[in-house]
Amino acid sequence: MRIVRSALRAFFAKPPIFRIPPGFCLLCDEPARTIANLCDACARSLPLIDDPCRRCGGWAVPGTALCRLCARRAPTVARTLCALAYASPVSHLIGRLKFGGDLRVAPTLANLLEKRCEIRAREVDWLVPVPLGLPRLRSRGFNQALEIAKELKPNRPIPIASFVHRRGQSDAPQSSLPTIGARRSNVRDAFEVRGRLHGRVAIVDDVVTTGATVNALAKCLMHAGAQEVEVWAVARTP
Repeated sequence: MRIVRSALRAFFAKPPIFRIPPGFCLLCDEPARTIANLCDACARSLPLIDDPCRRCGGWAVPGTALCRLCARRAPTVARTLCALAYASPVSHLIGRLKFGGDLRVAPTLANLLEKRCEIRAREVDWLVPVPLGLPRLRSRGFNQALEIAKELKPNRPIPIASFVHRRGQSDAPQSSLPTIGARRSNVRDAFEVRGRLHGRVAIVDDVVTTGATVNALAKCLMHAGAQEVEVWAVARTP
């Protein structure tokens, strides 16, 4: 009985992730408006990326279209479109989805992303959510990139490629690796495509940090027949 009481106290002590009813803002509890589960004031407060790099979605050198890294070494992806900067409260929303299991955040993030990508949606033939490895998928219970991709409502239907997978090896989380080189090595040969692709492909992800994961996936997609690969991500780290 003592264990049951302890578990109940721990549950109700947690932040009220699931207690805000649908149609109300996830950040302030006010009625939601044009963005799913966000009020207009909170939607306007979200951090944007000024002058993004057209290749990696990061911060471009003032007066140019590229950041310093992409000017020296072009990534595999043709372009990266990121809706927001990875800072509060965007990081809070992504954390609620990714680690808190609050699936109501997925349509919110998808709404924000589709506004950024609505023009490119006319040119894309496939959506490829960044796949999770099987151990992480089992422990989390869902793939946050897939949940966001399923909630995207572009101006025309775009199929989601369900035949792109992460290989069986248990690679370390990218966030645990300190350098770009370590992250590139960690995802080298990490993906496989069990089918054929064609045309233009958009990789969908929640956060882009160094770009190592999406570029490794892009190389795999190009080998499988994709003509061009771009990235649609909710957020980009500084």
